Amino acid sequence: MSDFSRRRFLQVLTAGAVTTAAAGALSACSGQSGSGAPEPVGDVTAGNVSSLQVGTVMSVPGAAVFVGRDGNGVYAMTTTCTHAGCDLSSAQAISTKIVCGCHGSQFDLNGDVVNGPANSPLVHYAVSLATDGAITVHGSQEVSAATRTPVA
Repeated sequence: MSDFSRRRFLQVLTAGAVTTAAAGALSACSGQSGSGAPEPVGDVTAGNVSSLQVGTVMSVPGAAVFVGRDGNGVYAMTTTCTHAGCDLSSAQAISTKIVCGCHGSQFDLNGDVVNGPANSPLVHYAVSLATDGAITVHGSQEVSAATRTPVA
């Protein structure tokens, strides 16, 4: 007869739950370098400025890029968390924050760190606007976080 007490049963059950939770957290970081360096991005078509409201940030489908718009214009930044390289493109936007699902880092809508463990802001990229309002993000050209492309 084995000695499998209620306490031992709960320990085994809890260990399984922790393992499952850890696996879920790790899967959110899968495919990333873990270094916090942004994924390589070339020129990316990112929609039209007419669909980007002032005060909003949205992820660009199929690219590791966010585009945003504020009172000064349009800007773009990486969706790669600077803490461990996790993908933020599906992160929850909570009021004015982008929250990383891997380790809980929080960024404001300009990519500045609000709460760690990340300690570096999101990398920003150059943006150009065509005469018809088409947005192109130039992911090979890093710019200052204050850089905006004015909307005519």
